[in-house]
Amino acid sequence: MSSKQQGIVMEHGGIEVWTARPEKVGAAACSALAGLLDAHERERAEAFRFDADRQAFVIAHALRRLALACALGADPGELQFTTGAHGKPLLLGADAATPAFSLTRSRGLVACAVGHQRFLGVDVEPVRPGLSPSLLESFVTPAHGAAFLDDTPDLFMQWTALEAFWKARGTGLSTTQPRIGLHALEGEDCYEIVDGESRLPTGVVVMRLPAPAGHVLALACEQIASVQLVELDRLAPRPAGADDVISMCNEGLCEEASAFGTGGSSTLV
Repeated sequence: MSSKQQGIVMEHGGIEVWTARPEKVGAAACSALAGLLDAHERERAEAFRFDADRQAFVIAHALRRLALACALGADPGELQFTTGAHGKPLLLGADAATPAFSLTRSRGLVACAVGHQRFLGVDVEPVRPGLSPSLLESFVTPAHGAAFLDDTPDLFMQWTALEAFWKARGTGLSTTQPRIGLHALEGEDCYEIVDGESRLPTGVVVMRLPAPAGHVLALACEQIASVQLVELDRLAPRPAGADDVISMCNEGLCEEASAFGTGGSSTLV
């Protein structure tokens, strides 16, 4: 993916979703990426009991810095973040021209979405047996009064869509929020999110994105847009190592760095 292609995607309302599988990135690259984090992020990382959780945190927050640095033409290590209402992460110094962003992580997959959208949220969940359909009942109104089916993949897609939607709205999931409806769009692997009572559109759709086996990845945004996937699974091997990517970003070549350091990219519509 060239820097020109990246610019076109963002300029026309498209969204970049940067992803990485921590086990594929590896410990050596993770250690290099940790150098991008600020003192608060490193302190939070050290608080994790298990190495897998610590590594996922470091890679996720470094990924956020790299994705935003590429969009802004900035040094990833110099970006500063704060927390807004409901715990929503914010970029200090952001203005109307700054893209929105959303971050999610699990042990097996981390992702950061960046784009010029009013509402933007991304969520990943590992699929595991035992999820009860009853968990959705407090948050989602079934379509046309139908009951939730005990279908684990579909349940996790609906749960991930729910999480991505409320992240896009900037609040995070809470039992105090009104219920929503998930209206599956014909011929599309996505939902239109509607108000659970009135069935009126909320102005947000949720798309299912490709993810490793055993994971569901969902992106919430204002409209079905062009989505550029930037995969960093091959960040560790030379010549595209973590130090190369960080160095290129520090030299103001952030967009080139993203293409140089990725394991691949693809465009979804």
